[in-house]
Amino acid sequence: MRPVELTMRGFQSYAGNHTFDFRDRRLLGIVGPIGSGKSTLLDGVAFALYGKTPRAGRSVKDLINQREGTAHVELWFEVEGETWRAVRAIRRKGQSAHNLYRHEAADPDSERLEEVTGERAVTARVEELLGLSFDAFNRSVFLAQNRFADLLQATASQRDTVLKGVFAFDRLDDMAEAAKATRDDLRDQLADLERLRTDVDADRASLREAGPILEAAIAKLALLDASQAQAADLEAAVEAGRRDVERAELRLSELGDIAAQLPAREQSEQLLVRATAGTELAESTEQAMAEAVSELDTARRHDAEVTESTGGTEAIAHASNLLERVGDLVQRLSALDAQAEQAGAEAVSTSQAHAEAVEQGGVLETQLVTSHRAVDQADRDVAAAETALHGARHDSMAIAIRRELADGETCPVCSQVVATVPPAGKATALDRAEQALDTARLSQQAASAAHTQAVAAGAGIAAEIQALRAALATAEKSQTAVEADRGRVATEHEAVVGDLHEVIPDLDPAAEIEERRRRLVESSALLEAATKAEAKARAAFDDIRSRLGNVGTELVQLATTVATLAGQLGGDLRPNAEPVELGDSLTLLRKLWEEAQTASTGQETEAQEVVKTATAAVSDLKRSLGLDDSETISDARQRAATEHGKLAERIDALSVRIVRFEELEAASSKTVARLATYTTLADDLLPSRFLKFILDEERRGLAALGSEHFERMTRGRYRFTEDGDFDVVDLAAAESKRKAESLSGGETFLASLSLALALAEMVSRTGGRLDAFFLDEGFGSLDPEHLDLAMEGIEALVGGNRLVAVVSHVPELRERVEDLIELDTDFVTGDTVVVRS
Repeated sequence: MRPVELTMRGFQSYAGNHTFDFRDRRLLGIVGPIGSGKSTLLDGVAFALYGKTPRAGRSVKDLINQREGTAHVELWFEVEGETWRAVRAIRRKGQSAHNLYRHEAADPDSERLEEVTGERAVTARVEELLGLSFDAFNRSVFLAQNRFADLLQATASQRDTVLKGVFAFDRLDDMAEAAKATRDDLRDQLADLERLRTDVDADRASLREAGPILEAAIAKLALLDASQAQAADLEAAVEAGRRDVERAELRLSELGDIAAQLPAREQSEQLLVRATAGTELAESTEQAMAEAVSELDTARRHDAEVTESTGGTEAIAHASNLLERVGDLVQRLSALDAQAEQAGAEAVSTSQAHAEAVEQGGVLETQLVTSHRAVDQADRDVAAAETALHGARHDSMAIAIRRELADGETCPVCSQVVATVPPAGKATALDRAEQALDTARLSQQAASAAHTQAVAAGAGIAAEIQALRAALATAEKSQTAVEADRGRVATEHEAVVGDLHEVIPDLDPAAEIEERRRRLVESSALLEAATKAEAKARAAFDDIRSRLGNVGTELVQLATTVATLAGQLGGDLRPNAEPVELGDSLTLLRKLWEEAQTASTGQETEAQEVVKTATAAVSDLKRSLGLDDSETISDARQRAATEHGKLAERIDALSVRIVRFEELEAASSKTVARLATYTTLADDLLPSRFLKFILDEERRGLAALGSEHFERMTRGRYRFTEDGDFDVVDLAAAESKRKAESLSGGETFLASLSLALALAEMVSRTGGRLDAFFLDEGFGSLDPEHLDLAMEGIEALVGGNRLVAVVSHVPELRERVEDLIELDTDFVTGDTVVVRS
């Protein structure tokens, strides 16, 4: 399998549509930082082929890009010269799509040579084409991230599965199946020979006995063939006679139906009598109706004149409404006049109260100023009395100290030594000062109380003035509103009175309205009476005309019936609806029916005689052939032909069995020899024999060739064991044997790469199916020396038409790849760079 072109859309980190062309490429270096989508390219190849990836397994919906609802992957690839296209699409909601096509060329427009649909069917066909299951593919072709050691550490049966697919050893299974099928067929031939040998003598005897029986059957069949034509003529005559009888019976039945439809004589005569009556009654009712119509017209003209002169019901109703509105407006004007008078009186009363309150406020304001001045004066008097009292107290204290202090003593007030005590004067009248302060304070309290009372009275009168001012504004506003309402109502009253005078110019509109209403009622009553009279006259006329019309309809129906029945009897009667002509046509119709009845009866008798004669002739012919009356000659001929056919088939079968026996008997010795050969071949091709031998040889060859590469890559340090179990021989440790699991990460990578190189070389020699290798990561665990060795191995892996894709986030890998090939940046996806040779 070699990839040709990969397209991904909505797959993992690839949201848009991305196409990668692998044509004419042998080595691809896919380099980029971690998470840039390098491994996704290889996941796309695996998903297109197997519907799953090594990293995601069967959790395929996790492969859909987070911003998309569908992931689409398409891979063109070649297998053994054939071009295939695998297309898979998965959706978050809804069914997925899986298709595989074989094309004439790697072009979407090329002819499709094969088509496979369905997930399981596509995967099964891919496994058949590649010879590898998904697990075997991952162990050999697709060395996925962190899975380089899968082939190295696989079990023997797992390695055999890989080798079987890679080297197309699954064809041995087809060879084994073919050998088994041929062996079983030869066994069946010998078993048939033994069965035929037992029955061949009886078959030969049966064949001899069947000869005369077949000759008798042929003779009987010839006699029946000769008599069949005569019997057919007689049976045709019987059938024709029966058809004539049936037609005659049918005609007689039809005549019976016609007889039932013929008009009864008594009813027809009564209808004709009714048709000639009623003309005078119709004329008189028509005259009465015309007079009623004339009176109705007169009543209508009178009603129109009254309506025009009175204005009609609507005009009268309009005038009544206007008159009623005038009365309402007069009442409203009276009410508004009373409201205006009351509002004016309230405004005058409120204005007088407001003036009185303002005058009283002026008086209280004067009292407030006077009391305020008295309070100020009392405050000053109290302050002066307090000052005088303070001075009197100091004078009294000083006189007392001087009286008690001697020269040279310390002053108790200032704590200084007094050298000479001043002379003590007379004490101030302290009692008079205290009495004066009490008197001033009493005056202050009285003044303050008078001022407080004046302030309270002023506040009360101010509030009253404010309330009266608001009440006055409300009264004036109410008076203005009432006057405005009265003006509007007066204007409306004048307009309505004008409208009323336009409709009823009379000085007394109420009387005029009543008079017009009376005239209109009388006119309407006259019109209603005339209408009822006209309707009664018209109903009487319509009744007479309906009854006359029914008679006419019956006459027309009778004429139609006569014409129809005459046509059924083969006559041509087309009477009109006149009573006399209808009477004559009825007589002719009855005569036609009697003639048809007589003719049909004679035809029935004649046809019955023909059937009787032909039936007797058929019975005589059957008796001459030895047949029962219940069996027809045609049935007897068919039965004889069936017996002849069965007998001929029996003879043919016996002949074939005898010939088959003779052929098998002649070739029995060769068949026995071929059976022995194919039995041996089927046993040798069992998986436990030849295939096991080949796989053991290939596994040992793979170990030997892989050892050469492993030893070269490890500078002579390691080889594989020669038994094909892929254990490791440490040449630097006295050729000790180690398990592959004991190798370091870098050594494990080199060991896996060695096996890949060996596998590629063996496939090239044998022409196997391995045309591509995918190496995903693993380089990060290598030191510079091991990286050089790995690149040497990759260079050796590239050859022929094989494609090798190397994926790594190691920056040095690009430099190593550039050492192998000329740099040619072919396409860039994010930070992923793909370099081709």
